Amino acid sequence: MAVQEAIEEVTRIIATLRATLEDMDEVLETLELAERQKIADEQEIETLRRGLRQLHRPREDGASPARR
Repeated sequence: MAVQEAIEEVTRIIATLRATLEDMDEVLETLELAERQKIADEQEIETLRRGLRQLHRPREDGASPARR
């Protein structure tokens, strides 16, 4: 019976490893999504910074912007 028990134990280990691999795949997908979102956020921040710099830059024709 020792051989049969070893076979069952190995089968359980294989099942556990497969489940762990599936969990790791999910974690990887989450990390990849987070990385893509981080890049998109950084691009949006840079776009907003450029827009802000344009608002604060003096006009090229020398005229000052109208104030209210």
